[in-house]
Amino acid sequence: MSDPFSWSINLGRWAGVPVRVHFLLIVFVVVKLLGATLLNGEGDVDLLETLAWLGLLALALGVHELGHVAASYRLDMEPDEIRLWPLGNFQGPQPVSVARARESMAVALAGPLTSLSLAAILGVGLLFADARMTLNPFGSGGSGSGAPTIAGEPAEALGAIWMVGWFAYLNWVLFLANLIPALPLDGGRVLRAYLAGPSLTSSRDGLIAPWMARSFAVLLAIIGVIRLLFFSGSTGGFELIGLAILIELMVRFEMRMLEEGGFYEDNLFGYDFSEGYTSLEGSGPVVRPYRENALARWRRRRSEARRQRQSSKEAAEERRMDEILAKIHEQGRDALTPEEQRFLTRVSTKYRKRPRSKG
Repeated sequence: MSDPFSWSINLGRWAGVPVRVHFLLIVFVVVKLLGATLLNGEGDVDLLETLAWLGLLALALGVHELGHVAASYRLDMEPDEIRLWPLGNFQGPQPVSVARARESMAVALAGPLTSLSLAAILGVGLLFADARMTLNPFGSGGSGSGAPTIAGEPAEALGAIWMVGWFAYLNWVLFLANLIPALPLDGGRVLRAYLAGPSLTSSRDGLIAPWMARSFAVLLAIIGVIRLLFFSGSTGGFELIGLAILIELMVRFEMRMLEEGGFYEDNLFGYDFSEGYTSLEGSGPVVRPYRENALARWRRRRSEARRQRQSSKEAAEERRMDEILAKIHEQGRDALTPEEQRFLTRVSTKYRKRPRSKG
């Protein structure tokens, strides 16, 4: 739980896939419900309507992730652990296999395409009911409401058309948001899978992905500020600025990983050219030594640093204990200060509880 990006609540395994709820989704729901409670009955904000579209959002997220999982199984790949947040699956930088870069790209695209397909089908269906879904990602007229309209007027709240329109709108927003080529969005996974592909001859451990993500973060922040300053009564400004900050945090995390060697598992085209091109001439497969990816390397170094801190702490306690024992030998136990007495009692208790090695 030391990594804030991993803070989530476990929902168990669904169809063999670990599912968790990220704390950002919980914060989002709480903020929306709190706002609806405080403004209930004022303007366009209604508590029951907010509860309804939040439920539809949960359904849209489930269908979105189902697209990823189905594509993973279809391509014989292991599905990623799901951490639900308001825009899909919250994922940070991960190793990308060169040999399966295309499959990884297809899996990353499956979720947004599933959301787009649902939005398109439901949008066309609404046309047959003389209704129109909301295409503005900031809601109808920038109000944040995804309710459909009938003859230019909002559909009856909590009715069938209202539900279908909201569900179509939420899937549309999920599709648009995940086109952004930045983690933790699907667009960032698509970009990294593309950069890991064998069609590229440049180094994949470069700065293309993080710098593109940072550029979009700046753009989102600018749009958010503009909406706050010049679009009175419109929504989306704070959300865009928050998303920009989150992307920047992910970029900094990824840059640290890249400084430690990158996170692509294989060499160019998936072959080891350290012995020249003759490595391709053998009839049998070439077994290459294990290369620790950057994520595993980061975890190992963090574990080593933790062990070093623990060893330093224990060494300092042993030195202090030697000093106290020497003082007792020379002056007696009554000469110890209250703090030294507490230290002696605490460390002695810890030493007694330490498991003894069997000799």
